[in-house]
Formats: sequence, structure tokens, C-alpha cells
Amino acid sequence: MSHVRSLVPLALALLLLPGCQRSAPPPEVGARRIVSLSPGISETLYALGAGDQVVGLSDYSDWPPEAAAVPRVGSTLTPQYESIARLKPTLILDEKVKQAPAEALAALAPLKVLPWLTVADVASGIRELGRVTGREAEATKLATRVEQTLGKPAPADGPRVLLALGDPEGSLSSIWYIRKSSLHGAALEAAGARNAVTEDVPGPPNLPVERLMTLDPDVILVLVAGKPLTPEEEARHLEGWRKLAVLRAVKEDRVRILSGTDVQSTGPRILDVVDRLRAALRSTAKAP
Repeated sequence: MSHVRSLVPLALALLLLPGCQRSAPPPEVGARRIVSLSPGISETLYALGAGDQVVGLSDYSDWPPEAAAVPRVGSTLTPQYESIARLKPTLILDEKVKQAPAEALAALAPLKVLPWLTVADVASGIRELGRVTGREAEATKLATRVEQTLGKPAPADGPRVLLALGDPEGSLSSIWYIRKSSLHGAALEAAGARNAVTEDVPGPPNLPVERLMTLDPDVILVLVAGKPLTPEEEARHLEGWRKLAVLRAVKEDRVRILSGTDVQSTGPRILDVVDRLRAALRSTAKAP
């Protein structure tokens, strides 16, 4: 995954809006040739034990390891139509994104587009994936776990945290943050923190440095997607943030980097991210 494109999947997920799509005939239960253009949906299919039904995946799908052997067929916004057609899918699955070419995909095979932004969206989507793959029991169990884990509100006295998306190069030229209403926003609250950005502003979740100074969060947690950073790479990230020395989180050594392929997951690994966020928050509580 390239340095620049590693942030694309989650940035898109944060901008999801209802889009138009052509209705398609409902797939049969137990459909055996599935193409998934959403990394979160793909990850969920494998978690449900339906990986043997998957014949094509998004370029951005990186989990589980056995998915590496499955052909790649583009992405939500740039699907490779010929590659998809050659796989002869009986069902195409995708997230609801306004700009996605739903009608063109629906011409290839039955298409199911699932909202995949909030906890309610994901829990509902998991149950639907269970239905179309014949994995209802597994889906019910996973959806319930998602609802129970991510449905916990932030404590009233929890720290105010900026949850940011890190640039793999460690640059702070543009600060992308996690919306309170998103899946990762729910994960932050479940970990015991309040989102420093309380309003859901329209447009891209991009924070000017001047606005960050005004917010002055208690803690800054930075999610860097891709392979885990080495200590040297992590130090480079922290060095960039430490230049903003007027921020309370910087002055009190309350900036933490969370890296790895899971940190920006919108699939079941988001449940593990809650644990990682909680551990990072505990480490800042011990900071002087």
C-alpha cells in the first residue's frame, strides 16, 4: 500500500453519503461467488467463515492473510469491470458511497450496497452478510458483540482526545481527524475518551492548525495505517507533533502513535482497536 493511498479507505468511509443505485434482484442465500469492493465488508466475510465464497477483493483489502491469494478487482470508486466480469460473480458487495458507479456494477451481477459508517450501519450490515452467505448464527454473534462493545458512551469526565489519521511520512501539512459519529469515533468513546471535535461539520474532516490550537485537546492519538512503525519511524512522527509545543497534549507528553494494518479497519478488527486505544489512554494517564 503506497504512502499516500494508505489513508484513502478510511477517509472515504468518513465521507459516506447515501447514493443512488439501480435495484438488483436479491441474491440467493449461500451465494458462492462473491466480489467485495469494501475492505471492511471483506474482513467481515472472512470473520463469518464465508471466505470460501469470496472470489474477488478490493485492492485495499489486507486481512486476513489468506485473502492475499484472492484476485484484486479495483476499488469502490475505481472497479475493474473486466476483471470482475471474468470472475463470474453471483453477488457484488460494496459500501454506500455517493460517487460509486453502482449502475455499472449492477449490470455485471446482483449488487448489494450496504451503509458502513456508524455502529448501527455495521451491525445491520453484518447481519445482512450473514443472511446472504448462510452464516446467520455467526453474524448474529458478531453483530451483537459490535453493538455491545462500540455502543458504550464516553464517560462525562473522560479526556478530550483528538483522534487523527497519520501520514505515513510523518507530515503535519494536513490534519485529518476522526468524526464523533463514525465507527472509529464510537471506538474512541468505548475506550473511555471524549472526542475533542464535538461537532459534525460538513465536508472533509480536515483540521487547520489554528483550529487545533483552539481545541487544545488533552490527548492526541494518531492512527498510522500499514505495517507497524519502527521505533525510529514512530519517533519521526512524534517529532512532527512536538513542533506544536503550545498544545497541552504536547507539553504534557500525551501524544501517542498507534500503527499497523488494523488501526484504520472498518471490519471486525475495530474491536481490537478499542483495546489499543484504551491502552494508549492509560499510558497518557501515567505521563507526568
